[in-house]
Amino acid sequence: MPKYLKITEAQQQLPNWQDDLVAEPAIVTKDGKPAIVALSFKQFESLLETIEILSDREFMTQLRSGIEQAQRGETIDLEQLKADTKEDIVLN
Repeated sequence: MPKYLKITEAQQQLPNWQDDLVAEPAIVTKDGKPAIVALSFKQFESLLETIEILSDREFMTQLRSGIEQAQRGETIDLEQLKADTKEDIVLN
């Protein structure tokens, strides 16, 4: 959950942000309204990666299909998958 800081508090805490922002983003407010979002670089990269994944229509279609199959109980036991994979390797 992001923490909210007034702009004056953010200015005072800026030197410590490198460590603080790793745990959670900060929302800086001005006149009581959100004005700036501060994230660690790692969080920013993660956000961009998530957007990229969610933008991939083919992947998202496959993901939704897989989730629906799992919800219906249409799953394969890991041991069965390993056995099937070994059979495929031997046959090829």
